[in-house]
Amino acid sequence: MPVHPALGDILSSLDSFNCSIPTLIVSVLTSQLHADHHARSDLIEHLEVILDVLLLSQNSAGVAKQWACRTSAEILSRNLTGLVQKSNGWHFSALHASPDQIRDFQFLDLAKNIQKEAPELWGMLGALLSKSGLAEFGVPLPPRDRDPTRDEDIEMDDEEASYWENTELISDMESRDDGGDVRMGLAEAQDAKKVHRELVLTIKRVVIVSIMMQSMNQQCNALQSIVGIFLHSCNAPEKVIKMLAHMGLSISLSSIHLAIHSLSLKASADIRTLCLSLLAAYAYDNFDIDFKTTLPTVDQPLDTLVHLTSGLYFQLEHGVKLEALKCSAELWQKSRYNDAVSGGPARTVGDLAMLHPDYVDEESGLNRRGRYNAWKFRYDLVHHGPEYFRRFIDDLGEPETLEKIPVTKLKHVPARAMDINQSKVSGNIQAIEDLLAQGGVGDPSDEAQQYDVKDITEYVVLFHGDLGTMERIQSAQERRALEDTAWRRLQFAVFVPGLFHLKMAAADAIWRALINEKGAQDDPNSLKTLAGILRPKETGKIASKPGFRRTHEIIGHAGTVLRLDCWRVEACRRNADLASLHDFASTAPTWDTIRQMSFALAENYVAGTDSVDIYSLRTRASSLRDQQRENTLLMQQYLLLYEELSYAMNGGDIARIETLFPPWIWIFRATGKHKYASGMLRWMTDVHFVYPEGLKLVRRVCSLGSRLTYSGTPCATIAW
Repeated sequence: MPVHPALGDILSSLDSFNCSIPTLIVSVLTSQLHADHHARSDLIEHLEVILDVLLLSQNSAGVAKQWACRTSAEILSRNLTGLVQKSNGWHFSALHASPDQIRDFQFLDLAKNIQKEAPELWGMLGALLSKSGLAEFGVPLPPRDRDPTRDEDIEMDDEEASYWENTELISDMESRDDGGDVRMGLAEAQDAKKVHRELVLTIKRVVIVSIMMQSMNQQCNALQSIVGIFLHSCNAPEKVIKMLAHMGLSISLSSIHLAIHSLSLKASADIRTLCLSLLAAYAYDNFDIDFKTTLPTVDQPLDTLVHLTSGLYFQLEHGVKLEALKCSAELWQKSRYNDAVSGGPARTVGDLAMLHPDYVDEESGLNRRGRYNAWKFRYDLVHHGPEYFRRFIDDLGEPETLEKIPVTKLKHVPARAMDINQSKVSGNIQAIEDLLAQGGVGDPSDEAQQYDVKDITEYVVLFHGDLGTMERIQSAQERRALEDTAWRRLQFAVFVPGLFHLKMAAADAIWRALINEKGAQDDPNSLKTLAGILRPKETGKIASKPGFRRTHEIIGHAGTVLRLDCWRVEACRRNADLASLHDFASTAPTWDTIRQMSFALAENYVAGTDSVDIYSLRTRASSLRDQQRENTLLMQQYLLLYEELSYAMNGGDIARIETLFPPWIWIFRATGKHKYASGMLRWMTDVHFVYPEGLKLVRRVCSLGSRLTYSGTPCATIAW
């Protein structure tokens, strides 16, 4: 503002009234008699300019800065004081830690609370951590001496950027409707790097404020407690934990131990509550720990590997009633281990094929499997073909549903780790008895019971696991079939296989048939050749021990490529002027045309249909055979069977999964996986031809539950 020309006269007038400028300013701002005078509003309107002059003036800069710092400290301190109040819910007592505190903790909820309760502190940290954050205070950004096309303040290498692209926090921030300004304007920040930058800044703000909150009130340590428990679960070295605790990023070692002890006690109470309802299923598996510092003994001079067992309890959902599980005696009367019962008729794969009658659709002329294959052809074209086909995503839809299990939130509790070697039959018996004892159930009349337990001799208990677990449980039941009581016979134990293990077995069967087989090397169109093209640096691993994840990805990627090539071939067959899928897209085909072509693809490019009888093709004279085409047709069939199994498992379509059992049983037999073939056949025939209707429904539903909750070793609680 320019200097007023009558400044001297004004100052003289103030002296004549014996009034200083500070007194005048204070009087104008506080006087009630002149509250409506324009001088007050004018002064307030130009207050920011006055403060800037005081801060920039050489005479007043020191005092102004001290005042600004002191005032900022007071405002931010009041912000922190409000945040650390217990009513905000960020106090965490290690001595009374509960699983709900761990499950309910949400990082974005903490960020939202900080921004709501301490907006000045939140904005100040944004300005200090990022140049762009200065814009929140109206501070103009300085010119940048770097590439103008790069507008991010935080540089990230490829590995870090890949992490943020896959983190669940980004999808959570984008999907939540109550995030307010915490989402940092993600709707406007379409660029992924901007989203990454804002998310990193949000995390840093929350961490810094959490350190301040704990420093002001040690009980306000929600983030530190979560970090500490996470470090414990990762078996982090004590030195690392102590360092992070001193930095204010974690609670101390002793607090972590108290929290784990409290969580273990509450988990034990939750286990008993769940198991005493008798509406609980059990899962267990082995895990190994290598104690490098174990002291050698005469009996075990070198072996430092310890074999333990972990378990999991989860609640039976989907309207399962207790009456459906009260069938132990009925099952014993039908058991193959009961010598007093004559065995029924032997069931075969043909009986399983009749469980879900099929029909041919009038429009497509395809059966159920063919209709799924046609949908999969359309899916690959729309999602992975030329850009033109993206417009049909909304028209794609989903395959028909046979019997879908509703999605529910599953309640589960980890069991205490057991010092039991589960690789033996005796170890499985011990594991089952230990899991039941933790839940407080058993046979009260049994002399071996050491505690008061709830009687389950009239009920059955579902146990989940892999094929080896099933074999050992069945061997234990066969060994104890002569015992007098249902408890001693393990009559209550009903096994439910995990479908994830079935999927792993299916991937291994495809690897055996299409990659490991020596004859696959002679076909230039084999899956092994395609895998070498897709992963040229991993040919050795693919040919020897690729593992499930790598095999799963090869099946998906190679299958997509093959099906897209089928689209190219069919399009060129219908129009000789076309040479590629891009040429096909340039003709702007309609959705109806795409659907009709997909029906033809499913009928003529996959083995097992009426138009493609692979057996007839193979019995023709050698001069008339096209062995590469025959192999490709079979490969398409196997890969599509795997895709359908994955889709049915992910979608919860239990009936569709059951329709896939017969073909996979034959594939397992052909590839030497006879245990899986016989185990699947036995399980399915027991479910549909032996078990009563109530238990049949429970087992079918729980087979999907085991996929969702038990795709690996379950967690275990360890009491300190």
